[in-house]
Amino acid sequence: MEIFPYKPRKNQIALMQTIKNCLESKRDIVFESGTGSGKTISTLASTLEFALKNNKKIIYTTRTNAQQRQVILELRAIRNKTRDKREKIFGVGIQGRANMCLLARNDPELSRGTSDELSRFCSNEKKKTKSEDKDNGCIYFKNSIDKNKTENLIEWVKNKLPTAEEFIEVCEKKQVCPYEINRQLIHKSIIVVCPYIYVFDIMIRNILFDSLSVPENDMILIVDEAHNLPNFIRDLYSSQLSMFILNNCIFEAEKYGNPSMLNGRLNVSDFCKLLNETVRDLRDTYVYGILEGGIRQEPLRKEDAFIPSHEFETEILSRLKVTSKTLHDIISDLIAFGEKIQEYRQKEGKLPRSYLHKLGLFLDVWINLQTDQHAKLIVDASGGNNPRIEAFCLDPSVGTDILRDFHSSIHMSGTLEPLEEYRDSLGLIGDCELVSYPSPFPKENRKVLYVNDVTTKYSEIIKDENILNKMKESVTNICNNFPKNTMIFFPSFNIMSLFKNNKTFNKINRCVFIEEQQMSQSALMELVSDFKDYGNQNGEGAALFSVIGGRISEGMDFPAKQLEIAVIVGIPYPKPTARQRGLQRYYDLKFRKGWEYTVEAPTARKLLQSIGRLIRDEKDRGIAVILDRRATRFKRYINDLQESKNLIEDIRSFIDN
Repeated sequence: MEIFPYKPRKNQIALMQTIKNCLESKRDIVFESGTGSGKTISTLASTLEFALKNNKKIIYTTRTNAQQRQVILELRAIRNKTRDKREKIFGVGIQGRANMCLLARNDPELSRGTSDELSRFCSNEKKKTKSEDKDNGCIYFKNSIDKNKTENLIEWVKNKLPTAEEFIEVCEKKQVCPYEINRQLIHKSIIVVCPYIYVFDIMIRNILFDSLSVPENDMILIVDEAHNLPNFIRDLYSSQLSMFILNNCIFEAEKYGNPSMLNGRLNVSDFCKLLNETVRDLRDTYVYGILEGGIRQEPLRKEDAFIPSHEFETEILSRLKVTSKTLHDIISDLIAFGEKIQEYRQKEGKLPRSYLHKLGLFLDVWINLQTDQHAKLIVDASGGNNPRIEAFCLDPSVGTDILRDFHSSIHMSGTLEPLEEYRDSLGLIGDCELVSYPSPFPKENRKVLYVNDVTTKYSEIIKDENILNKMKESVTNICNNFPKNTMIFFPSFNIMSLFKNNKTFNKINRCVFIEEQQMSQSALMELVSDFKDYGNQNGEGAALFSVIGGRISEGMDFPAKQLEIAVIVGIPYPKPTARQRGLQRYYDLKFRKGWEYTVEAPTARKLLQSIGRLIRDEKDRGIAVILDRRATRFKRYINDLQESKNLIEDIRSFIDN
């Protein structure tokens, strides 16, 4: 591999050869390779070498900005190695418009805008800038179309290959628009690094592809942290209407004239109040099980429930005593009224947001929705204060038709098994290569234990309170016996609260850090940084209590002594909600693998992500403990899993050796 910038390991050579073969035969590839195995640079180098030789362009999609930064840094390393191809090896990092728009970065209201709202706002500012009134518009855009002010910046970008953060910082100093400069640079790039939404949202994708100026079959797609993509697409293609939105609709209607509907029978705010009552009544009936007369049918309150396909609109028609055609007319009127509000706000220089416009679009989607790929739900959110109806997308393949148009697509993650589930979920048809690479690190550096006398299974915990006491005792003993940085992962904040309320944390003779449910990103980063310091100082170590599947268990690195022991309290099975049951039933019907694909696979990935925090390179050593007898069900995913009869002695034996 001519352009690989480091001395390659065996696993990297094998991976690069496989990717090369797939690209040459126009096939897709789905592969798993553990964290720290060098998959980012291996994938980037092999794909870039093919793209240079065959005049292709690369779209490298990431979930987080931190992952994007790593790709740009590796691209720099490749370019420094290959001086003769320096000019051709050029790429840009794109972030969401809220990050790249300097007006939005400095305006709290604009920063909360959706991509569509910011796009409309931006278009209007551009029009004002180009108009004869020189005092209006966007100063950043004005400077961006002045070649005298951008020429040196563009040359700097070509030479420096800045990360998105570095690029935005320099643009801000020079008072030019990062988004506009990036659009100019994309055309000259061989690789664009961007969030998933730039490929899987149709409107945003069209803008990106227009800037790239090549057909899709001359593009290669790379999906990093691919295990996140199915849920990302489900969320993208799901819709919801909450009481919060309806309350905002009522406020908005009354603020902007509250026009009448149905020949004066009711006004817009009355219609929104009727929808509010309907959502609340559906919640009472299907979630709480309350029948007419206030009789509760079901003993326990659930989190969500299925509602019949046409129940919501049937209720609206019944309460208004109108026909389906009249309801469609009402929806059209809402959309039109919302557009007028957007225009009015835009003229005032505000974010062109209209909740009534969103309401009209939602109702149009809801009524015309094909329910074979969506589940219609009523969800009891925020402790009953914000119920919502939701059209939940069951099948992520509804948003992946574009994958067939690329030359090839490469999907990679450190935790992607079973690969067949990912392939099937995304609808990757045809000849798709599936490869799982073993860890390149010494096997003796990692140990995974489980105990057979405890579980977080609800039916067993309520029968025997000693189970929880044993788990609390195990956590306390591990923390107090070993002066190492230790992370304790829980399946949910609810389970963690059982330990917190019992004051288990007070019995731990070390510094304890606790991830809180509503913790801001900055507060979380400070918490993690302080925890890491205890490992770096070779002191007593600290204990960090966190939740599996959260920001810590998946997205952060803890090299060397920053993390040496991971304790997993229970198995993180998905909650048995209506949404989860709908997903399982859909996969049963489509693949006959409902349990394996929607319960077992995501649970295994969460376990592996938590265990994976321990080992980041060949020098790291770490031990994981699963406090749940059901761990044996995941032996096929965790092949070094062993039962422990004496937990403290087994941990000590590993650490001392």
